[in-house]
Amino acid sequence: HNNKNNLLGGEEGGRTFKNDAFGMICKAASYSMMGSAIAASGCEETFTQAGPITVFAADDDAFGDFIKSKGVTRMEFVKMDGLADICKNHVVMGTVTKADMVAGKTFKTLAGKDITPANFNFKKNDIKVDNATIHAIKMIVL
Repeated sequence: HNNKNNLLGGEEGGRTFKNDAFGMICKAASYSMMGSAIAASGCEETFTQAGPITVFAADDDAFGDFIKSKGVTRMEFVKMDGLADICKNHVVMGTVTKADMVAGKTFKTLAGKDITPANFNFKKNDIKVDNATIHAIKMIVL
């Protein structure tokens, strides 16, 4: 049995995920890099906390472009300095729905960055899980 995928990944990792933001990201096929980043940077509690939190989940294409721009491999990416802050830049305390993201309105991320989600490139909005509202985005929040 090949164990290299045990860091993340649904059933083959023998791990069951809850219906929280971290679980949802880990179960979603095109969000494995964000799941890996969260796990590798020790930010799991940020995404499993009681909340409510709002998560801007970046897809694998966005992370792929990001690591290409940094000139690192996927293995190097999960060891990058600042990875925890990158993960926390995708989380805002409280519930922020698409309707709340009016033009110019800013929100502070858990890494302390002010973001203006109205400018984000969205794939899907207002996905509800136990502790969060998730918005699927096609970009990394840096």
